[in-house]
Amino acid sequence: MERELDYDIVVIGCGVAGTAAALSAAESAKKIGRNLRIAILERTDYDHRGGNSRWTASYMRMKNIDEITDNFVEDMMAFSDHFSDREYIETLAENAGSTLRWVEEKGVEFDYLPTMFLTASRPRLLPVGGGRAIIDTLSRRAGGLGVEIIYEATAWKLLLDDEGAINGLMVRVKGGNSLQLKVGAVVLAAGGFQGNQEMMAQYVGRDAHKIRTVAEGGLYNKGEGIRMAMAIGAKGAGQFDAFHAEPVDPRSKREEAAVMTYPYAILVDKNGKRFVDEGVSTVDEQYEAVARKIFYDLPDHIAYMISDQKMYDIPNYERAIETDKPAIEADTLEELAVKIGVPADQLTATVEAYNAAVQPGEFHWDKKDGKQAVGINPPKSNWAITIDKAPFIAYPIVCSNVFTNGGLASDTNGRVLSQDDDVIPGLYVAGETAGLYYGKYPGGTSVLRGLVFGKRAGEHAASYVSSDKKLGV
Repeated sequence: MERELDYDIVVIGCGVAGTAAALSAAESAKKIGRNLRIAILERTDYDHRGGNSRWTASYMRMKNIDEITDNFVEDMMAFSDHFSDREYIETLAENAGSTLRWVEEKGVEFDYLPTMFLTASRPRLLPVGGGRAIIDTLSRRAGGLGVEIIYEATAWKLLLDDEGAINGLMVRVKGGNSLQLKVGAVVLAAGGFQGNQEMMAQYVGRDAHKIRTVAEGGLYNKGEGIRMAMAIGAKGAGQFDAFHAEPVDPRSKREEAAVMTYPYAILVDKNGKRFVDEGVSTVDEQYEAVARKIFYDLPDHIAYMISDQKMYDIPNYERAIETDKPAIEADTLEELAVKIGVPADQLTATVEAYNAAVQPGEFHWDKKDGKQAVGINPPKSNWAITIDKAPFIAYPIVCSNVFTNGGLASDTNGRVLSQDDDVIPGLYVAGETAGLYYGKYPGGTSVLRGLVFGKRAGEHAASYVSSDKKLGV
């Protein structure tokens, strides 16, 4: 005899992972002739739904919609110093193309649209309309199959039956009241914890509260999904003291206000001194390390990009400056230093030393050109052009938090694992609530894995709640 449930499956979070999970669960139920009650819980209202996914361009590390980039698995493993779960990554690689085709079938278009990376070592496929297009499309399709979306509702506690399987969920609704739902399975797809100052301090450390989220959506990622699961014995995965970082303009309030033209310029700290090789590699492979260095190593966690009018000669430079604030300009370096609050004598000395170190050679804006600045510390490996064509320009740059790396351990079907590596029955995880990344982030993989494992988790959850054991047969 069937148990009376409020919902067979509840998905927590309405981003790309959550909508993929809900839709795939509904499709799977339809295929096997089951009429499952499925709901998505979203802590915000309709206009703010989707967390990080709503704001992201959704870069994907794909050669085309069917093919991952070369060395996909090995790059992801190497970037993590081989701490990441290889089987999970291999599953991602094997299912990336078919999952994107599934998303395309629902009505999302993909293309090689221009990105903010003027130099890149790996191609990037993008959905037309970004992450919001994915959310809107998948949620609309899910709604057509009967999936409910409950807004302004936050899950805060998982409940277990006598055998340790998920059977309930405590939910707090707008106004503060809490209610208990009887459920068959839960998919955690509620993002990381970058919007939780206490968890940021606990895991990332001192001054973590000063790291802004890259977009408004990150503020809604409070970490409850991770904590609820850990409270019932779930295992963690991913580097909890690290996060995916991006250099942004602190003056701007818009999402992803990135400043990615710095490889053609120099970066200085508040004392007017250089601190990094700005041209060490293509910008897509080095911007995270630069952003982290700004936060962890620099006084007041701020840097300044210093350039001149030659920056405006670089084709498509506008793509690489996503801030909506104008450059700070001055006719002399001394005036520029005053405007940005940097010692004028030191900034002038830094620029003069850099100019003197620039070597002859041909400048190529779109690839590593080997045009160096040598004899200074640090050197500059590529794109070294003098700064001498007034007016001079500056952009302030700080580190932003795109998403946190620490999350829950799961198998390749998205089932959450206990500390003993057993499956917790009825509990699934996808997207940034699942821990995967260590060390350097392999760009263009987060949204991709959210879709792949959201789809897999939804399919498996539908099978699980439809099984004879769950139905009491």
